Amino acid sequence: MAKTALELSPEEWKKYSLPKRAITPELQAHWDKAWKLIPELAKLLRQDFGAKQIQVFGSAIKIDYFSVESDIDLAAWGIPVDKFFKAILAVDEYDPAFRVDLVDPVFCSERLLKRIEEQGIDV
Repeated sequence: MAKTALELSPEEWKKYSLPKRAITPELQAHWDKAWKLIPELAKLLRQDFGAKQIQVFGSAIKIDYFSVESDIDLAAWGIPVDKFFKAILAVDEYDPAFRVDLVDPVFCSERLLKRIEEQGIDV
């Protein structure tokens, strides 16, 4: 009898993988633009909002995960609570080509914090 996805072991899951996405010139250009923008956003967060550490995570960490609709996920430590919402607006409105999601790891869920810890890249 066939198994459901929930019944598969980790070894059985390895047989299944997503098809490799083609990296088109459009995707490469969007990726390059994102990675040109990320240091600018980090500089803004440090200079204007007092961030001590910034990491990028999520789809922006690897072009294989990225799409032309992808946002940029940033985690920032050290921004005072009274400045955090202004920081969210500043990074999200910085470049109309990208939606930017900013999280404070101190106040995010355990699940999200684990994801940041596992994949975050310091910028």
